[in-house]
Amino acid sequence: MIQQEMGDKLAYWIKERESIRKRKETGMPRPWTTDRILRDFKFCNVRREDDRVTQWFAANWRNEKYWDEPNFISATILGRTINWPMTLAKVGFPVVWNPAEIKKAMDDLQGQGHKIYTGAYMITAGPTGVKKNDWVIGNAQHYFDHPPKMFMTLQETWEQIIAAKYPCVGPFIAGQIIADLKQTKHLKDAKDWWTWAALGPGSMRGLNRLHGRPVHATVGQKQGLKEMQEVRSVLGLQWLCLQDVQNCLCEFDKYIRVLTGEGKPRSGYPGRV
Repeated sequence: MIQQEMGDKLAYWIKERESIRKRKETGMPRPWTTDRILRDFKFCNVRREDDRVTQWFAANWRNEKYWDEPNFISATILGRTINWPMTLAKVGFPVVWNPAEIKKAMDDLQGQGHKIYTGAYMITAGPTGVKKNDWVIGNAQHYFDHPPKMFMTLQETWEQIIAAKYPCVGPFIAGQIIADLKQTKHLKDAKDWWTWAALGPGSMRGLNRLHGRPVHATVGQKQGLKEMQEVRSVLGLQWLCLQDVQNCLCEFDKYIRVLTGEGKPRSGYPGRV
């Protein structure tokens, strides 16, 4: 059962974080909030589609002009594995899959001292001595050769991606891929568009806090899905799809971590005057 106090805190976080976005986007001067935590530290938006990297990805790699390209599904997987606009802009959407050219572009950026990958997602490390770019691009060959099929539900499609055991693509990144594909013709009519999400490590911690469990208690996908659906219902969040609720639970965990003195997010936020 959701604890009232923690449920209220989550509802507050969602309302205030969304208000910050609106104040900032309408050009209001800083500070956009009086909440010192939300003012000083970086948190994702309530809606994933409002996040800067997702907006870039949607405009440049997830653009409708590519939806019918044979490589679109595989490119979405690669794009979210890298998940860094500068790298993806340098690589360009892979209408033609040329791993040698893509790796060279990434190596060149890295050689110039640029960041190559997102800090938000963890990629499974390769064998000792194998460079990360070699590992990621070499493994991408698997899903470019054998891209996943789309089903009538988000859950079935996610399960198929997991079953394929694509290297570097675990359950969490697979969930992020689904969150992109549901915005395209490939999954826009999925029956569970509003009501399904993959549970991630951060959202698991958020659920544990809501239910008064030890923060690092293990929750399986089936239980997590049920509890996320309960959060959406009990807190009146029907205006958010479940994947946005999942996202909020992850950010809520970060917020409570600062509030209770357990730790701080890695990135600051320019919310001060």
